[in-house]
Amino acid sequence: MATMILLPDGSSGHTTHWVENTGTHHSVLQSDDGDTSYVACSYDSRYLTVTCANPSVAEEDIASIDSVRFLSSGRSTHRTTDSEVDILIANPLGNPSEIVSYDNHFSSYETINGTARPYSNALLTTPWSYANLENLSLKMTKNGTIQVRVSYLAIEVTYTEAVSADNATFFGANF
Repeated sequence: MATMILLPDGSSGHTTHWVENTGTHHSVLQSDDGDTSYVACSYDSRYLTVTCANPSVAEEDIASIDSVRFLSSGRSTHRTTDSEVDILIANPLGNPSEIVSYDNHFSSYETINGTARPYSNALLTTPWSYANLENLSLKMTKNGTIQVRVSYLAIEVTYTEAVSADNATFFGANF
């Protein structure tokens, strides 16, 4: 199986409550460089939606999409209490959100990745298609008032590569 990463390329939502320490909301979520760049939120029920870049692999080069999951890195700023965020892969067919609970690691960030989902809907009946990956977005919703800092958020797609005939090798081996 091969993988590709869809990085954030735009943002919307309660952007004034999700404060970036440098750059833009979506640009700081691409780096995973800890306290150098991150978005932070301390407000309950505030959300940040980031759109992701379209697939970097051509549709004809993919035989099947095996799973999709989010990748994240973050930390709680509270000394003794975790900070929770709901993360949702937002697509038209719907998916359940997952609660991510980041611990306090002082300056180090915790990597928490979502469940690899082979289906694009909550009913587990519709496999992912290439069209599902286009214009895909992630939505983070803050739970509680303990500050969270998130330095990385992306979508990982695992897929089976399409098999293409290599006629040059085929003909070269037979002549």
